[in-house]
Amino acid sequence: MAGPADTIGRVEQREARMALEQWQEAKPRLTMLAYNMLGVWAQAEDVVAAVGEQVFKLEPHQVAAVENWPGFLTTLTTRRSIDVLRSAQHQRTDYVGSWLPEPIDQNALPEEAAINDSMLRLGVLFLLEELSAQSRAAYVLHHALGYTAAEIAPVLETTPAAVRQLLSRAAKKLGQAQAPQLEVSRVASLLTEIVQAIHRADINGLVRLLAQDAVLYSDGGGKVRAALNPVYGAQKIARFMIGVDRKNPGRRICTGHINGEPALLFAMEGREDVLVIDVVSGSIQRIMQVSNPDKLGRAGRNWTELQT
Repeated sequence: MAGPADTIGRVEQREARMALEQWQEAKPRLTMLAYNMLGVWAQAEDVVAAVGEQVFKLEPHQVAAVENWPGFLTTLTTRRSIDVLRSAQHQRTDYVGSWLPEPIDQNALPEEAAINDSMLRLGVLFLLEELSAQSRAAYVLHHALGYTAAEIAPVLETTPAAVRQLLSRAAKKLGQAQAPQLEVSRVASLLTEIVQAIHRADINGLVRLLAQDAVLYSDGGGKVRAALNPVYGAQKIARFMIGVDRKNPGRRICTGHINGEPALLFAMEGREDVLVIDVVSGSIQRIMQVSNPDKLGRAGRNWTELQT
Protein backbone atom coordinates (compact mmCIF):
# COMPACT_ATOMS: atom_id res chain seq x y z
CA MET A 1 0.00 0.00 0.00
CA ALA A 2 1.38 3.37 -1.02
CA GLY A 3 2.11 5.78 1.79
CA PRO A 4 2.03 9.60 1.89
CA ALA A 5 5.64 9.82 0.72
CA ASP A 6 4.84 7.76 -2.40
CA THR A 7 1.84 9.94 -3.18
CA ILE A 8 3.91 13.11 -2.79
CA GLY A 9 6.59 11.61 -5.02
CA ARG A 10 4.08 10.83 -7.77
CA VAL A 11 2.63 14.34 -7.55
CA GLU A 12 6.11 15.86 -7.80
CA GLN A 13 6.94 13.72 -10.83
CA ARG A 14 3.65 14.58 -12.52
CA GLU A 15 4.13 18.32 -11.95
CA ALA A 16 7.75 18.20 -13.10
CA ARG A 17 6.78 16.26 -16.24
CA MET A 18 3.99 18.69 -17.02
CA ALA A 19 6.29 21.71 -16.60
CA LEU A 20 8.90 20.13 -18.86
CA GLU A 21 6.28 19.34 -21.53
CA GLN A 22 5.07 22.94 -21.49
CA TRP A 23 8.62 24.20 -21.96
CA GLN A 24 9.37 21.73 -24.77
CA GLU A 25 6.20 22.67 -26.61
CA ALA A 26 7.06 26.38 -26.35
CA LYS A 27 10.75 26.02 -27.31
CA PRO A 28 10.43 27.10 -30.97
CA ARG A 29 8.51 30.24 -30.04
CA LEU A 30 10.79 31.05 -27.09
CA THR A 31 13.93 30.58 -29.20
CA MET A 32 12.61 32.92 -31.88
CA LEU A 33 11.66 35.46 -29.19
CA ALA A 34 15.14 35.32 -27.65
CA TYR A 35 16.77 35.56 -31.10
CA ASN A 36 14.62 38.62 -31.83
CA MET A 37 15.94 40.12 -28.60
CA LEU A 38 19.61 39.17 -29.07
CA GLY A 39 20.33 38.72 -32.78
CA VAL A 40 22.56 35.70 -32.04
CA TRP A 41 21.07 32.21 -32.36
CA ALA A 42 23.43 30.45 -29.92
CA GLN A 43 22.68 33.04 -27.24
CA ALA A 44 18.97 32.56 -27.87
CA GLU A 45 19.31 28.79 -27.44
CA ASP A 46 21.29 29.31 -24.22
CA VAL A 47 18.57 31.58 -22.85
CA VAL A 48 15.84 29.04 -23.61
CA ALA A 49 17.90 26.20 -22.12
CA ALA A 50 18.38 28.24 -18.94
CA VAL A 51 14.63 28.85 -18.80
CA GLY A 52 14.12 25.09 -19.10
CA GLU A 53 16.44 24.48 -16.15
CA GLN A 54 14.59 27.14 -14.16
CA VAL A 55 11.24 25.51 -14.93
CA PHE A 56 12.50 22.03 -14.05
CA LYS A 57 13.58 23.28 -10.62
CA LEU A 58 10.16 24.67 -9.73
CA GLU A 59 8.49 23.21 -6.66
CA PRO A 60 5.21 21.31 -7.26
CA HIS A 61 3.16 24.08 -5.68
CA GLN A 62 4.86 26.61 -7.96
CA VAL A 63 4.03 24.53 -11.03
CA ALA A 64 0.42 24.18 -9.90
CA ALA A 65 0.18 27.95 -9.41
CA VAL A 66 1.00 28.71 -13.07
CA GLU A 67 -2.28 29.61 -14.77
CA ASN A 68 -0.91 30.65 -18.16
CA TRP A 69 2.12 28.66 -19.26
CA PRO A 70 2.78 30.49 -22.56
CA GLY A 71 2.70 33.81 -20.74
CA PHE A 72 4.82 32.51 -17.87
CA LEU A 73 7.50 31.12 -20.19
CA THR A 74 7.47 34.29 -22.29
CA THR A 75 8.08 36.32 -19.14
CA LEU A 76 11.01 34.15 -18.04
CA THR A 77 12.55 34.23 -21.52
CA THR A 78 12.13 37.98 -21.93
CA ARG A 79 13.65 38.82 -18.56
CA ARG A 80 16.61 36.51 -19.08
CA SER A 81 17.11 37.93 -22.59
CA ILE A 82 17.17 41.45 -21.16
CA ASP A 83 19.96 40.45 -18.77
CA VAL A 84 21.98 38.83 -21.57
CA LEU A 85 21.39 41.77 -23.91
CA ARG A 86 22.59 44.33 -21.38
CA SER A 87 25.84 42.43 -21.01
CA ALA A 88 26.14 41.95 -24.79
CA GLN A 89 25.55 45.64 -25.51
CA HIS A 90 28.45 46.50 -23.22
CA GLN A 91 30.71 43.94 -24.95
CA ARG A 92 29.71 45.13 -28.44
CA THR A 93 31.26 48.54 -27.78
CA ASP A 94 34.65 46.79 -28.21
CA TYR A 95 33.60 44.94 -31.39
CA VAL A 96 35.86 45.45 -34.41
CA GLY A 97 33.85 47.26 -37.10
CA SER A 98 30.07 47.23 -37.51
CA TRP A 99 28.13 44.66 -35.50
CA LEU A 100 25.41 42.90 -37.51
CA PRO A 101 22.99 40.19 -36.36
CA GLU A 102 23.66 36.56 -37.22
CA PRO A 103 21.95 35.46 -40.47
CA ILE A 104 19.89 32.27 -40.25
CA ASP A 105 19.01 29.91 -43.09
CA GLN A 106 15.32 30.23 -43.95
CA ASN A 107 14.82 26.46 -43.57
CA ALA A 108 16.27 26.51 -40.06
CA LEU A 109 13.61 28.89 -38.73
CA PRO A 110 10.84 26.94 -36.96
CA GLU A 111 7.52 27.38 -38.78
CA GLU A 112 5.49 26.76 -35.62
CA ALA A 113 7.04 29.67 -33.72
CA ALA A 114 4.00 32.01 -34.09
CA ILE A 115 6.23 35.08 -34.43
CA ASN A 116 5.63 37.95 -36.85
CA ASP A 117 8.04 36.98 -39.64
CA SER A 118 8.83 40.57 -40.62
CA MET A 119 10.41 41.11 -37.20
CA LEU A 120 13.03 38.44 -37.95
CA ARG A 121 14.54 40.21 -40.94
CA LEU A 122 18.18 41.13 -40.56
CA GLY A 123 17.49 44.82 -41.17
CA VAL A 124 14.91 44.95 -38.38
CA LEU A 125 17.20 43.11 -35.95
CA PHE A 126 19.96 45.56 -36.84
CA LEU A 127 17.74 48.57 -36.17
CA LEU A 128 16.65 47.12 -32.83
CA GLU A 129 20.25 47.48 -31.67
CA GLU A 130 19.51 51.21 -31.35
CA LEU A 131 17.15 50.53 -28.44
CA SER A 132 17.82 49.93 -24.76
CA ALA A 133 17.20 46.38 -23.55
CA GLN A 134 13.93 47.40 -21.86
CA SER A 135 12.67 49.27 -24.93
CA ARG A 136 13.66 46.43 -27.24
CA ALA A 137 11.76 43.95 -25.09
CA ALA A 138 8.63 46.09 -25.21
CA TYR A 139 8.97 46.60 -28.96
CA VAL A 140 9.55 42.90 -29.67
CA LEU A 141 6.69 41.72 -27.46
CA HIS A 142 4.34 44.21 -29.11
CA HIS A 143 5.36 43.79 -32.75
CA ALA A 144 6.52 40.16 -32.81
CA LEU A 145 3.97 38.58 -30.47
CA GLY A 146 1.16 41.12 -30.59
CA TYR A 147 1.22 41.85 -26.86
CA THR A 148 -0.67 44.91 -25.65
CA ALA A 149 0.83 47.46 -23.25
CA ALA A 150 -1.26 45.94 -20.47
CA GLU A 151 0.15 42.48 -21.23
CA ILE A 152 3.74 43.72 -21.51
CA ALA A 153 3.64 45.64 -18.22
CA PRO A 154 3.88 42.64 -15.84
CA VAL A 155 6.61 41.06 -17.99
CA LEU A 156 8.76 44.17 -17.55
CA GLU A 157 7.51 44.80 -14.01
CA THR A 158 6.21 48.25 -14.86
CA THR A 159 2.92 49.97 -15.71
CA PRO A 160 0.97 50.01 -19.00
CA ALA A 161 1.56 53.77 -19.20
CA ALA A 162 5.32 53.24 -18.90
CA VAL A 163 5.18 50.57 -21.62
CA ARG A 164 3.33 52.94 -23.94
CA GLN A 165 6.11 55.46 -23.36
CA LEU A 166 8.74 52.84 -24.18
CA LEU A 167 6.94 51.94 -27.40
CA SER A 168 6.50 55.58 -28.38
CA ARG A 169 10.16 56.40 -27.78
CA ALA A 170 11.24 53.29 -29.68
CA ALA A 171 9.11 54.26 -32.68
CA LYS A 172 10.56 57.77 -32.68
CA LYS A 173 14.12 56.51 -32.34
CA LEU A 174 13.76 54.03 -35.16
CA GLY A 175 11.96 56.59 -37.32
CA GLN A 176 10.48 55.69 -40.68
CA ALA A 177 13.09 52.96 -41.06
CA GLN A 178 11.52 50.95 -38.24
CA ALA A 179 9.63 48.89 -40.83
CA PRO A 180 11.52 48.94 -44.14
CA GLN A 181 9.27 47.86 -46.98
CA LEU A 182 9.83 44.22 -47.86
CA GLU A 183 8.77 43.98 -51.49
CA VAL A 184 10.06 40.45 -52.02
CA SER A 185 9.94 40.47 -55.82
CA ARG A 186 11.54 43.93 -55.92
CA VAL A 187 14.26 42.87 -53.48
CA ALA A 188 15.10 39.79 -55.56
CA SER A 189 15.16 41.89 -58.73
CA LEU A 190 17.43 44.49 -57.13
CA LEU A 191 19.87 41.83 -55.96
CA THR A 192 20.13 40.51 -59.52
CA GLU A 193 20.66 44.05 -60.81
CA ILE A 194 23.38 44.62 -58.19
CA VAL A 195 25.27 41.56 -59.44
CA GLN A 196 24.92 42.62 -63.07
CA ALA A 197 26.15 46.15 -62.34
CA ILE A 198 29.10 44.85 -60.32
CA HIS A 199 30.19 42.47 -63.09
CA ARG A 200 29.93 45.24 -65.68
CA ALA A 201 31.84 47.57 -63.33
CA ASP A 202 28.92 49.92 -63.97
CA ILE A 203 29.21 52.52 -61.21
CA ASN A 204 26.38 54.68 -62.54
CA GLY A 205 24.14 51.65 -62.96
CA LEU A 206 24.75 50.62 -59.37
CA VAL A 207 24.21 54.17 -58.12
CA ARG A 208 20.78 54.20 -59.78
CA LEU A 209 19.73 51.25 -57.61
CA LEU A 210 20.69 53.01 -54.38
CA ALA A 211 19.05 55.78 -52.41
CA GLN A 212 21.36 58.79 -52.39
CA ASP A 213 21.72 58.51 -48.60
CA ALA A 214 22.14 54.72 -48.61
CA VAL A 215 24.50 53.10 -46.10
CA LEU A 216 26.58 49.93 -46.36
CA TYR A 217 27.53 48.08 -43.16
CA SER A 218 30.19 45.37 -43.29
CA ASP A 219 30.77 42.97 -40.39
CA GLY A 220 34.09 41.14 -40.45
CA GLY A 221 34.45 41.05 -36.67
CA GLY A 222 38.21 41.43 -36.98
CA LYS A 223 38.34 37.91 -38.45
CA VAL A 224 38.41 38.87 -42.16
CA ARG A 225 39.04 42.06 -44.10
CA ALA A 226 36.00 44.35 -44.10
CA ALA A 227 35.18 48.04 -43.99
CA LEU A 228 35.67 49.08 -40.37
CA ASN A 229 33.27 52.00 -40.72
CA PRO A 230 29.93 52.26 -42.52
CA VAL A 231 30.13 53.45 -46.13
CA TYR A 232 27.78 56.40 -46.68
CA GLY A 233 26.26 57.56 -49.96
CA ALA A 234 25.40 55.89 -53.26
CA GLN A 235 28.59 56.92 -55.09
CA LYS A 236 30.95 55.70 -52.37
CA ILE A 237 29.05 52.43 -51.95
CA ALA A 238 29.11 51.73 -55.69
CA ARG A 239 32.84 52.39 -55.94
CA PHE A 240 33.50 50.26 -52.85
CA MET A 241 31.51 47.25 -54.10
CA ILE A 242 32.96 47.34 -57.60
CA GLY A 243 36.46 47.79 -56.18
CA VAL A 244 36.05 44.69 -54.00
CA ASP A 245 34.85 42.67 -56.99
CA ARG A 246 37.86 43.70 -59.08
CA LYS A 247 40.17 42.41 -56.36
CA ASN A 248 38.33 39.05 -56.20
CA PRO A 249 37.63 38.00 -59.80
CA GLY A 250 37.10 34.34 -58.91
CA ARG A 251 34.18 34.87 -56.52
CA ARG A 252 31.06 32.76 -56.96
CA ILE A 253 27.78 34.59 -56.42
CA CYS A 254 24.70 32.70 -55.24
CA THR A 255 21.12 33.59 -54.34
CA GLY A 256 19.09 32.27 -51.44
CA HIS A 257 16.94 33.28 -48.50
CA ILE A 258 18.11 34.44 -45.08
CA ASN A 259 15.76 35.33 -42.22
CA GLY A 260 12.81 35.17 -44.60
CA GLU A 261 14.21 37.55 -47.20
CA PRO A 262 16.19 37.23 -50.46
CA ALA A 263 19.97 37.39 -50.03
CA LEU A 264 23.25 37.01 -51.89
CA LEU A 265 26.21 34.81 -51.00
CA PHE A 266 29.66 35.77 -52.27
CA ALA A 267 31.99 32.78 -51.98
CA MET A 268 35.64 32.15 -52.66
CA GLU A 269 38.30 29.96 -51.11
CA GLY A 270 38.53 30.65 -47.39
CA ARG A 271 35.80 33.27 -47.27
CA GLU A 272 32.05 33.80 -47.58
CA ASP A 273 29.97 36.97 -47.39
CA VAL A 274 26.20 37.10 -46.94
CA LEU A 275 24.55 40.28 -48.22
CA VAL A 276 21.00 41.50 -47.61
CA ILE A 277 19.34 44.80 -48.44
CA ASP A 278 16.56 46.99 -47.10
CA VAL A 279 14.39 48.55 -49.77
CA VAL A 280 12.46 51.76 -49.12
CA SER A 281 10.30 53.37 -51.82
CA GLY A 282 11.82 51.13 -54.46
CA SER A 283 15.46 52.01 -53.76
CA ILE A 284 18.14 50.32 -51.67
CA GLN A 285 18.42 52.20 -48.38
CA ARG A 286 20.69 49.86 -46.45
CA ILE A 287 23.14 47.11 -47.38
CA MET A 288 24.28 44.68 -44.69
CA GLN A 289 27.18 42.36 -45.43
CA VAL A 290 28.04 39.70 -42.84
CA SER A 291 31.54 38.32 -43.37
CA ASN A 292 32.52 37.26 -39.84
CA PRO A 293 32.92 33.46 -40.19
CA ASP A 294 31.72 32.99 -36.61
CA LYS A 295 28.31 34.31 -37.70
CA LEU A 296 27.88 32.27 -40.88
CA GLY A 297 27.59 28.77 -39.42
CA ARG A 298 23.79 28.85 -39.66
CA ALA A 299 23.54 30.56 -43.03
CA GLY A 300 22.94 27.13 -44.57
CA ARG A 301 23.84 25.64 -47.92
CA ASN A 302 20.57 26.23 -49.76
CA TRP A 303 22.09 28.61 -52.29
CA THR A 304 21.77 28.69 -56.08
CA GLU A 305 24.78 29.88 -58.03
CA LEU A 306 24.11 32.68 -60.49
CA GLN A 307 25.38 32.22 -64.03
CA THR A 308 27.01 35.50 -65.00
